[in-house]
Formats: sequence, structure tokens, C-alpha cells
Amino acid sequence: MSKLTLPNIIFTIILFCSFCFPPLVSSDNCHSAEKKALLKLKAGFGNPEILNWTSATSCCSWPGVTCLSGRVLSLGLANLSGSISPAIAGLSFLTRLNIEESPNLTGPIPNSITKLPLTYLAIKSTSLSGPIPSFLGDLNKLSLLDLSNNHLTGPIPDSITSLPDLSTLVLSNNKLTGTIPPSLFHGLTSRTSLDLSDNLLTGNVPLSIGDANFEYIYLSGNRFSGDISFLFGDQSKHLTEIDLSRNMFEMNMSSLTFPSPLALMDLSQNIIYGSIPTSITGLEQLTLFNVSYNRLCGRIPTGGRMNLFDASCYVHNKCLCGTPLPSCHA
Repeated sequence: MSKLTLPNIIFTIILFCSFCFPPLVSSDNCHSAEKKALLKLKAGFGNPEILNWTSATSCCSWPGVTCLSGRVLSLGLANLSGSISPAIAGLSFLTRLNIEESPNLTGPIPNSITKLPLTYLAIKSTSLSGPIPSFLGDLNKLSLLDLSNNHLTGPIPDSITSLPDLSTLVLSNNKLTGTIPPSLFHGLTSRTSLDLSDNLLTGNVPLSIGDANFEYIYLSGNRFSGDISFLFGDQSKHLTEIDLSRNMFEMNMSSLTFPSPLALMDLSQNIIYGSIPTSITGLEQLTLFNVSYNRLCGRIPTGGRMNLFDASCYVHNKCLCGTPLPSCHA
């Protein structure tokens, strides 16, 4: 055992004291310009009581505000009304903005938001309406964009699908129309996640999407059509969840190969034909599987985790048979 020398003793005392006594901070360690911007933002929301933000306290102590060295880095807000003030541009260090569960929040997303170094932007479960602003494509550091559960209409702008670092795009539960831009996730090698479920999107899913390294992909509840089998295979080795239900996809299920991490696969209510491959029994993580309301035939594979799925997962197909459906005829 090494000797406890004097320098080591002094270092130990200093380290102990650093834990015992918090560093001294001024009564207001919030940058004054950013405090003013936040108070203007609050005014745009109608000065709600839920935002207990006052000029008498440091904005870094306000609920929903996260700071570093007096600079606002993150905002997490809910239960708001009114609109997002253009004054948000005054938060020049803001990298994360999350606004949710605010059904009375209306009005446009201000163009001034493009002045921020955002990497994470989530405005969800609000009453935002109209098209997705194309200027969001100027947020070139963005890795996540979540605009789900709003009243957005129109197409998905090419500008946001070309963002170089965008790896998670969630636009579900809106009224979006048109097709998926082929540029989405183009050239991105990191794991990606896409949720476009419950919109009014149409057409074929572009083949270029198949090159993405998906972790999950939800396309359910749209009007997509065409062959979608290219989403399965070697390039999807990290895919854990895929929901293609309630569309008009056509593909031969017999030829599909499944990535080993797959835990959720919902292909119900499409035009899928062929048979269920026996390789599905090798999926050790599978907890949800549904192929009902298609045109499948043949014996349902047994073994693995297939005993978890009851008849409702297979009903209304052309000629599927075997447990949990009636037995197959010889």
C-alpha cells in the first residue's frame, strides 16, 4: 500500500471540501439578455401562472429552463397557450427545445428559430396548423425533429429531409399529404428512426429509404402502396420495430428475411401475399406480430415466440391455417 504523502493529503482535503461546500454563485447567474428573451417568450404564451418566471429570480432557476454558465441550453415546457414569440431567437445558446401537451398553443413557428443552434426540436400535441415551414431546413445541426400530434397539412418539405445530421423524424398524427421525399436520410450512416404514421401520405416509398440504417420505422395509417420488401434484409440489421399497417402495400412475404433484433412487426391491413417464412421462429425478441387482413396462405410456423400471438393476429387472410387458426387439411 502506497504512503499517504503531504500532497496527497492536501488533495484529499480539497476534494472533500469541493463536495461539502457548493461553489459560490451570484444571486442572478442568468445572462440578462436571455432573461429578457424568456420573459418576452412568456408574454407570448399569455403570461400563464404555470410559468413562475419573474424578473426577481435567476432564469436558470425557473421551471423548464436548463443553463450552463448562465446560458440557457434547454427549454422543456407544457400546458401553454398563445404562440411562440420571435424573441426566442435571443436564446443564442439554446440547443434543445421541447414544447408538448399544449392544445391551446397556436400560431406559426417563428422564422427567428433558425438563428438557434438547435440539435433537438420537439413541438408536439399542440394546435399548430398549416404547412411545415421549409425554413426548418436551415437548422443544420438538428438531429431530432418531432412535430407529432398537431394539425399540420401539406407535403413534407424537401428542405428538412436534406438536413445532414437528422437521424430521427417524427411527424405522426397530422394531416400531411404527398409522398416521402427521396432525399430523406440520404447518405446518413448513423441509426435512424422515422414515424410518419396516421397522416394522408400516398405513393410508393422511395427505394432510397431502404439504404437507411433504421432502428424503428412507423408508416401505418396512410395511403402508401407498392412493394415494401426492400425495408427487410441485411441493411436493416438494427431494425427493432416496423409498423406498416393500414396501407395498400403489396409484397410477397415468403421471400422476406428478418433482422434478428426485431421485436415489433405489424403488417396488418395491406395486400401482402405468399406465406409466413419459418425463419420468423428465430426472432428471440419478438413481442408483437400481426399479419391480419392480408392475402396470406399456408401453415403458420410454430416454435420460438409464435405461441404469444392469438388468432386475431392472423384473421381475414386467404388461406392461413394451423395454430391458433383451424388446422390445415392434408
